[in-house]
Amino acid sequence: MADRSRSFTVRPLRMVAVAATGTLVAATLTACGSGSGDSKTTLVVAQWTNAAAVEQTKKYNQAFEQAHPDVEIKMQTAPTANNAWPTLQNSLLTSKRVDVLAQFAKSPSDFPPESTGIKVQGTATLIASKQFVDLSDQPFMKRFDPNQHVMEYKGGTYGVMTSAYVNNTGLFYKKDLLDKYGLKVPTTFDEFIDVLKAFKSKGKSGIFVAGKDGYQNIVWAGIVNQLLMEGKPAGEANSVYTKRAEQFYKGEQNWTDPLYKDASDRYQQIMKYIEPNASGVPAQTAPGVWASNKDDFPFFVDGSYDGNTIAQANPGLNFGFFAVPGTDDAAWNRPAIAPDLAWTVPVSSKQQKLALEYLDFITQKDNYAQWVKATGSLSTQPGVPTPNLKWTDWLSQNADKGYINASNPWTPADAAEVADGPQTQDNAPFGHKSWDKALSECANAYTASVKK
Repeated sequence: MADRSRSFTVRPLRMVAVAATGTLVAATLTACGSGSGDSKTTLVVAQWTNAAAVEQTKKYNQAFEQAHPDVEIKMQTAPTANNAWPTLQNSLLTSKRVDVLAQFAKSPSDFPPESTGIKVQGTATLIASKQFVDLSDQPFMKRFDPNQHVMEYKGGTYGVMTSAYVNNTGLFYKKDLLDKYGLKVPTTFDEFIDVLKAFKSKGKSGIFVAGKDGYQNIVWAGIVNQLLMEGKPAGEANSVYTKRAEQFYKGEQNWTDPLYKDASDRYQQIMKYIEPNASGVPAQTAPGVWASNKDDFPFFVDGSYDGNTIAQANPGLNFGFFAVPGTDDAAWNRPAIAPDLAWTVPVSSKQQKLALEYLDFITQKDNYAQWVKATGSLSTQPGVPTPNLKWTDWLSQNADKGYINASNPWTPADAAEVADGPQTQDNAPFGHKSWDKALSECANAYTASVKK
């Protein structure tokens, strides 16, 4: 069974290779400490395959080894496709042969109370079963924004999140195309629809989206995020999501409530302006295709993790990135920040002390700055700015206004898939199911799942 808590976040099965913005060598990394001895201690570091992130980790490893001559780092990687990454990490944990392990970060709202009887899944299972070292008292945790201390459970913090992206709510746009027709980046829902209408009147397809792989869900989930968080400070996100989950579980809220009907109406209005063949567009090629068509498709639905990919596909493209304006108030159309890579130390590690030294090393300010620049990640350290790349002007100004991406309602593992919410590929305009019917089916499925 897939990890349901990530179902509101469309993330490509292949981890996108992003272009590093500069040549970095291990010697430039901030290192301290030394070691000696004839035999070397092995430290095993494991993460899923992402070209830029893996290359940066290798540079960290080389610099750490230089500072600790008696240490040898062994790196393990696997792609997320075809269950390869879960298989590798399960093998490493079972054999107790991993010291620093990457995980997809979890928010506190992902953990249903034990009284519900709903079992957590994936990373949340490992945290709840105390298979990771509590990092709460580690000095390096003070470098990070406490509002982004996801991986928390019952007073402990079981990972340090070093990567975050805007996924749900994510939209790229072509600056020159908007300028050509005297249009501005929309800040409210009505402005967005007006801009899309204007492009249609010029014979332009407003929105490019990888419909074959369900990337239209970024729009649907992004609108839901913004309606849930409308009028609320970013720091209240987890409490908002927890309250929603509690109300779903108690039968006080469900998918047929006005908020979700409003979201579905706004989603359908936006989807009227997608390119005609969206259902056949795969995520693998979508960034490059959008980048190459500089005179059409002013908007592109995708996460910020693909920004450097777009820039590499067409270096001359003048483009930017902003959040779907899903509400009628510009102040509340903020980016939803998707927790991504978090580093953990398994309690089964035979080199816990060394593993903690490694985490301290890679999260030092200068070293972490190189990580966010190489990966295109939003910074989770207040002392390290989000990279100022050619397409990140809006992000640089607005990332600190964002909030942690919404967690799903607590759903039993054996529930029907639609209990987690609408499946956009089945619903209009991609499928034949009406949104009223879809929301009704989702509500019935969720109610049935918690009454078993």
